[in-house]
Amino acid sequence: MQHFSITVDTQEQVDDVKTRLWDKIGVRGELQVRRLDGKFRIDVISERDLAPSQLEKLPGKHA
Repeated sequence: MQHFSITVDTQEQVDDVKTRLWDKIGVRGELQVRRLDGKFRIDVISERDLAPSQLEKLPGKHA
């Protein structure tokens, strides 16, 4: 199990991250999107660990 967060600037980037995680990478688990001062934070709890190379390909700032 892996937990990470991604901060993006637009709703379009949120949609892009969600599509990549669910459809392309096949992540299953929990995903929460919160609006923060004009940005969006996506908190992910994945049932399986993602490779660092997979995380690097996602847009936004990773934490």
